[in-house]
Amino acid sequence: MDSQEGGLGSSLFRRISSRKSHQRNNSPQPAAENEAGRGGDDSGAGRLSRRLSRLSGRHHSRDAARPPAPPAQQDEQPSPPVLVVPPPPAPAPSLLPPPMEKPPKRPDKSTKPKLPPRPLSKVFSSSQHGADVLQGLDAFRGDETLCDVVLIPGDSKDVFPVHRVILASCSDYFKAMFTGGMREQGMREIKLHGVNKVGLKNIIDFIYTSKVSLDMGNLQDTLEAANFLQVMTVLSFCNKLLSSEITIDNCVEVEQIATDLLLEDVLLNIGKFVSQNLAALVESGRYLQLSETSMANALSSNSLTGSSELELYHIAKGWLHHDFPKRSSSIYALMRHIRFPLMRPSELIQISQDDEDGINSMMRSDSACVNLLLEASNYQMMPYMQPALQTERTQIRSDSTHILALGGVMRQQLVVSRELRVYDEAIGHWRALKPMEEPRYQHGVALLGGFLFIVGGQITYDTKGKTAIDTAYRYDPRFDKWLPIASLKEKRTFFHLSALKGKLFAVGGRNASGEIDTVECYNLKKNEWAFVANMVEPHYGHAGTVHGGLMYISGGITRDTFQKELCCYDPIADSWSRRADMMELRGLHCMCTVGDRLYVMGGNHFRGTSDYDDVLSCEYYTPDTDQWTVVAPMPRGQSDVGVTVFNGQIYVVGGYSWNSRCMVDIVQRYDPEEDVWDKVFNVLEPLGGIRACTMTVHLPEGSVDEAQIQECPLPTTKS
Repeated sequence: MDSQEGGLGSSLFRRISSRKSHQRNNSPQPAAENEAGRGGDDSGAGRLSRRLSRLSGRHHSRDAARPPAPPAQQDEQPSPPVLVVPPPPAPAPSLLPPPMEKPPKRPDKSTKPKLPPRPLSKVFSSSQHGADVLQGLDAFRGDETLCDVVLIPGDSKDVFPVHRVILASCSDYFKAMFTGGMREQGMREIKLHGVNKVGLKNIIDFIYTSKVSLDMGNLQDTLEAANFLQVMTVLSFCNKLLSSEITIDNCVEVEQIATDLLLEDVLLNIGKFVSQNLAALVESGRYLQLSETSMANALSSNSLTGSSELELYHIAKGWLHHDFPKRSSSIYALMRHIRFPLMRPSELIQISQDDEDGINSMMRSDSACVNLLLEASNYQMMPYMQPALQTERTQIRSDSTHILALGGVMRQQLVVSRELRVYDEAIGHWRALKPMEEPRYQHGVALLGGFLFIVGGQITYDTKGKTAIDTAYRYDPRFDKWLPIASLKEKRTFFHLSALKGKLFAVGGRNASGEIDTVECYNLKKNEWAFVANMVEPHYGHAGTVHGGLMYISGGITRDTFQKELCCYDPIADSWSRRADMMELRGLHCMCTVGDRLYVMGGNHFRGTSDYDDVLSCEYYTPDTDQWTVVAPMPRGQSDVGVTVFNGQIYVVGGYSWNSRCMVDIVQRYDPEEDVWDKVFNVLEPLGGIRACTMTVHLPEGSVDEAQIQECPLPTTKS
């Protein structure tokens, strides 16, 4: 019995020890279990008991799913003593997290197998292939290989064997014929009554060779064939040649061809040619054969130069008289394009009283034509109201829109300019318009109804505004003349002038009495100024612009303190309101509108407590969101400048640089689309307090090549 018991215990001990050793080597043991193993009985029987308990627990978990073994047969004899294994104690709760599995080992990049190289793939094209294909098709046409249809022109019995698929791929006419179920789809021979032999041959040659030889001898035939067969590329070639070959001698014939074939591009070019060469056409008499449409287009053109309105009236009269019975119904159609309001009063009287021919009496008897003369007379009787009475007949006959610069002061010489100059971008030179009636700088400028208004400012150099003036003038670009208008109620300089709702508004500024918060409004009809709602605080050196029927005023100086506030004036409510402040303090800056953005640029502010510094940063305001956005800074500082928008870009003209401590003659341009600045050209003299605008004028002859500022030996007031 002892030997059996010893053998059983020894065998179990060896098996358990071997298994336990294997498990220890392959799986980590909980800390609590290790502590329990060390804290129990260390005798051989105790260790055996504990190992059997663990073994029993493991077998219990493994065999839980196995069916129970059948009960053993019990006999009457007492059973031999059996080693009793107590149940395993409940495992103590672990205070540590369960063991984490080891992350998979990253493969060594050096041993990572490389993917096989991708097969080389590249697209090749040949410009020669198309030519080779056409050459082969043309060879097939030459020997009639695979030709499946024969075309016959309407004026002869000549035959042109061709391939249906080739023609259908190049002509909408043939595509509809051969694929649209038409009767010709199954015919071997097709007679084309709409084209002649010359035109058809040229079209077929082009389809098979991509080339066509055009001259004035075959142009009309080819043009008619291309238009009939809808070969658009040839039609375009013909339009270009026809437009390029317009002359005084053939313009009437070209117009007739373009009219018959509805060639809109050619008709447009005919209109331009007639406008640019009307004097030569009149001299040759060819204008008498022009159509009513061409005459009306020429008489309405703004680019028509070299003839007065009275001369144009007589030209229209001559055209009507050439075939009066047929053209009498066209009197108003032509006369409505004569700009009678731009004639002298004596010329209008001459026209209304001239009754030698039946045409004039008919014009006076026609109510529409009578209204043209009445309109002109009323327009001339109200000179101050003319900006509000503009129509197509009162506009300047010019399509030359340019940048204008006027006034300013040269600080070193203390000389104030009265020059009005226009910049000719084509040649890069300044040209001189009629100078202002008196020199001025720090003045206000505004455009209204095609007229330029200049208001206030100073005629003598003075930094305190003690020499501010109240005079105002209006410049008429149609006649290059100045007209004095009513003076301001209050002298002002360093202020802002805006045109809004058909009126002018002069805002703030300063004069001998100091800073001003008053605002004046100019009434065109009454030719007088009247005060409207004052600013909340006095301002000078501010800038302004208009947008959406409102006027916006930014920055400036109040009580010797630079501001960054933005104020908005509503002319209907006659009230002011505050908007979001600018990001920078600034004064003597500029402001303008491009689209829905209000740009603020340049100016200066205090550096420290006693010195000035250029403000290079720029920003724009969005009225819909009441927010400011920073944009690219100016490369060089400019204060007290002229600013204008030309072709969607902003031009900052002249002014003073505080960083350089001098007047500047540069013109810097800002592109809102690209958010970039560049220097484009120079004014003729470095001028501060200069003003600028964009305007349509008659470009004068000659250029100003050197400084021609008219000196004004006026006394200066020292600050």
